[in-house]
Amino acid sequence: MITSFWWVSIIITLLFFISIAVIFVCQWIVYFRIERTALAQMKLNEKEGKRR
Repeated sequence: MITSFWWVSIIITLLFFISIAVIFVCQWIVYFRIERTALAQMKLNEKEGKRR
């Protein structure tokens, strides 16, 4: 009985760590997409300023 609870706790712990890794990767992707968009917007703003 204790062995089955131990395996359940190990599985829950592994799922927890896997979910943390997935959330971290998703956060990393979102961060770089926002950064890329912000840099592109800054370049557009600089071009607009030079035209005026």
